[in-house]
Amino acid sequence: MLGSDVWLGRAEDAARQAAETLRLPVITNGQARGVLPGGHDLLVTRARPIAFAEADLVLVVGVPLDFRLRYGSFGPKEDPARVVHVADAPGALAAHVPLAATAAGDLTAFFTALANEARPGTDPQWLPRLRSAAAAAVTADAPLLASDAEPVHPVRVYGELLKTLDDDAVVIGDGGDFVSFAGRHVEPSKPGRWLDPGPFGCLGTGLGYAVAARLAHPCAQVVLLLGDGAAGLSLMDADTLARHNLPVVIVCGNNGAWGLEKGPMQAVYGYDVAADLRPGTRYDDVVRALGGAGELVTAPGQIGPALRRAFASGVPYLVNVVTDVAAVYPRSTTGV
Repeated sequence: MLGSDVWLGRAEDAARQAAETLRLPVITNGQARGVLPGGHDLLVTRARPIAFAEADLVLVVGVPLDFRLRYGSFGPKEDPARVVHVADAPGALAAHVPLAATAAGDLTAFFTALANEARPGTDPQWLPRLRSAAAAAVTADAPLLASDAEPVHPVRVYGELLKTLDDDAVVIGDGGDFVSFAGRHVEPSKPGRWLDPGPFGCLGTGLGYAVAARLAHPCAQVVLLLGDGAAGLSLMDADTLARHNLPVVIVCGNNGAWGLEKGPMQAVYGYDVAADLRPGTRYDDVVRALGGAGELVTAPGQIGPALRRAFASGVPYLVNVVTDVAAVYPRSTTGV
């Protein structure tokens, strides 16, 4: 399990070499996404539930053992997996769960030593099983990625976006439910090309990230995936993009709700409170008024052409997609 600190510590090459040398199944999150690019035979992020439920040893590097990782509880309940936690500093190591081993310090040195000293020992059936599960998950997604449902299913947005993204694109997520779908369907080809609000869900970071990403990668596509709730926190910074001639494609999943709150409240209580936003708000008009451009999308067939116009525009461009508020991201309480 590789997390953001692997990339932030410039250990991505050593991490990939260690995984390939030892033939280890790999799951990534945060800015470590892309250490193994989408399609790599060791990348089994889409088989994460099975991997976490059946593992007997989990090596977690560069990410805290928080709710995203079941607080460090893996494997069968009757025979929990051993957990090795590795961080770039001693203070980042977990203290709330028994650990089989720990290491703290330079992550490149850790991965290099691991590749040199360890020997491949994975069950020969384990990696094929995870690969098969990951492939099955991708196959199961195909109908939604091509869905012609109206209102637009949010997954259809990603079905169209994936057709337009370059390998070096920087993809930024700023939202709840809409960005949860992105995390499932968008797999970067390079590390550091995925940015999101992090485990605390600090919405409003997206426009600032977009400014920085455009300056850092002047020749790459920069795409901001914006929930309509998050748009209310930072959309005025489209003015900064326009004034400084920083073209960014902004895709707003506009379902008229705080989806990350509305869906779970409906599921648990049968009703929701203070989770609705104004339906169909013209966020594209806001960006246009600030000096950029944009358009409203209300049907699945309009998404692809709108994205192509956005990438070709050379200005900050918001594609405002009205999506189905009832299409909520499927969640569990197990951290998977």
